[in-house]
Amino acid sequence: MSDALEARVVELEIRLAHQEDLLQSLNQTMIEQQQRIDSLQLQMEGLRQRLAAVIENPLMDPNQEPPPPHY
Repeated sequence: MSDALEARVVELEIRLAHQEDLLQSLNQTMIEQQQRIDSLQLQMEGLRQRLAAVIENPLMDPNQEPPPPHY
């Protein structure tokens, strides 16, 4: 193999290694973002349910109401 051809092959292998590293990094970022999205969706569903409960029964039983902060 000539020196020029060997240099090109080495350069391509280096580029491939960098691209594989970048691809793995992007994949990990997407996994983390999906986990955050899933967590936020769960929180939103909880808030939706709480809001629906308040809308259905806006007046709470005084025994269920938490004490004011000065107690």
